[in-house]
Amino acid sequence: MAEFSAKRSSLLVVLLAALVLLRAAEARSEPGPIPPCGGVTEAPYPDFADPPNARDWHLRDLPSTWAPPACIGWQHPRFSLLTALAGKFAFEGSAEELLAKFGAQSAWRGVRYWSATDARWEVLIKDAAALEAADPQRRRPDFAPAELESGADLYFLQEDNRSSGAVIYRLRVLAFEPERLIVTIENVSTVWLFIFPIYDPGDLQSTYIIRKIATGRWGYYSLSGVRENSLLTGSNDASYLNRATAVFRHLIGIPGDRDPPVAP
Repeated sequence: MAEFSAKRSSLLVVLLAALVLLRAAEARSEPGPIPPCGGVTEAPYPDFADPPNARDWHLRDLPSTWAPPACIGWQHPRFSLLTALAGKFAFEGSAEELLAKFGAQSAWRGVRYWSATDARWEVLIKDAAALEAADPQRRRPDFAPAELESGADLYFLQEDNRSSGAVIYRLRVLAFEPERLIVTIENVSTVWLFIFPIYDPGDLQSTYIIRKIATGRWGYYSLSGVRENSLLTGSNDASYLNRATAVFRHLIGIPGDRDPPVAP
């Protein structure tokens, strides 16, 4: 009887191990995020007026062959987590007007988001300014659309509610057409938490793809890659999702705290 019980226990262990491996294989069978660029025209947009679709991917969730497509402009891709967000919004203006929102850095001050850590709405961006160069002392007025359309490297700073100082970012417009634009942003200075560096230059990369899909209706897709420092322990998935949602809401012109959070 004891021998039978031992064999049954061993069989259960084997079955559980096989189930874990099967689920891991199923997760990796998913293609991962597929931005709507580089020949890809479809994106996982929700129905019009529905909340955006948002999801995080850890490296373990991705097939080993996944790599960021060249069209999103990540020259030094290094990440431990990806966050994708897709949505639709109503807008009667032009792509140039939407692009101008990336250049209006002063308007990012006070953008709000849902803090899953504190379970309340908070100011996400405390300070923001366009820069003459990658120098926090050289503030300047907001970028004009013509500067953005040139495709030149432009620099700005933002100080969020978690870091211990302003961070410098580089912005580059990869594509600008009457009905489509692609903008990429990455940090070029270190992000500090007190005396600890939590993100090195290039650890935060984001690309935004906005295109007209019908009269008065536009599609929005963002993909952000993060390489987390070992100092960041625990799950930060909800934070990345809510921050991506705050950017989406700001760019489409609605208050960050108007709708329920994506990740409470």
